[in-house]
Amino acid sequence: MIRYLIIALLVSVLAPLSMASEKFAVDSGHSKIGFRVTLAKVADVDGRFSDFDGTITYNEADLTKSSVTATIKTASINTGDADRDKDLKGAGFFDADNYPTIRFQSKSMEKRGNTFIMTGVLTIRDVTRDVDIPVAWQLHKGPDLWKNARIGFEGRLTLQRKDYGVAGPVFWNNAISNEVEIELRISAEIPNFDLWGFPSPEGKKPVGAVVYDTIEKDGLQAAIQQYKTLKQGQPDTYAFTPGQLNLVGRRLLQHGKNKEALEILKMNAELFPNMAEIGDSLGDAYLAVGDHENAIQTFKKSLAIDPADTSAAESLRTLSPG
Repeated sequence: MIRYLIIALLVSVLAPLSMASEKFAVDSGHSKIGFRVTLAKVADVDGRFSDFDGTITYNEADLTKSSVTATIKTASINTGDADRDKDLKGAGFFDADNYPTIRFQSKSMEKRGNTFIMTGVLTIRDVTRDVDIPVAWQLHKGPDLWKNARIGFEGRLTLQRKDYGVAGPVFWNNAISNEVEIELRISAEIPNFDLWGFPSPEGKKPVGAVVYDTIEKDGLQAAIQQYKTLKQGQPDTYAFTPGQLNLVGRRLLQHGKNKEALEILKMNAELFPNMAEIGDSLGDAYLAVGDHENAIQTFKKSLAIDPADTSAAESLRTLSPG
């Protein structure tokens, strides 16, 4: 009897700890990765990267236990001048053809007064260096207008571009300041999947809507059979794209129907085995039912498919620290 009481106590203590961290996706449409350099000591040139992805493992109770993985598409650099952007993408500067991705992964978060210092590893071109980023916690977890859970941060740091081999031709190397001021405005979210529609090509019906409604009315097995029947009998009437079942699974997870979500997402992963996003959803479903071993293997597969998959990378850090 005492043994079972001890086990119950441990479960009650450890369960909240395991749920303390949540995975937020960086909302690139409402975030900014910008920079500023001085040209010829007289004029500032502002720019930004428009294509980036990031995942934050977020701990509201203790931000120092949070972490982030982010990637930036080098070719998405934009300074408002097409010729200058072409040069910056070229071999002398960022060499986007050979180094298409800038990577950052945090190592630690430390609180200093009202500011947090995030230490991490930044890789540009083939150079990897540690950086410290002062971070201001702008928005604690809360619902936005669409009932997405949202958080927000701002950060600034200064880099020496030559440290990363971003030099350019001799003339421009001398004309452009070595110091680059970086501005980060990051908004991240856990989406409210109830508001997501089931996108389908024109003239086709969304099979995901049928599957989700059938689960609600008649249960999981009836929905799976309905999907197979429609796929065999009406393949041109319905859209059988990977996003259909993925959204079904995400909605089910959102509503705590974890076992149903797992079966739907397993089926989707079998249909589309080489899509990292599908694997991420399946990994999250395995986590939701407590199957960490299969979650780890699934996230590893997603990362092998897409090495820039920040969601899989963050999940693996949480599941396999160190």
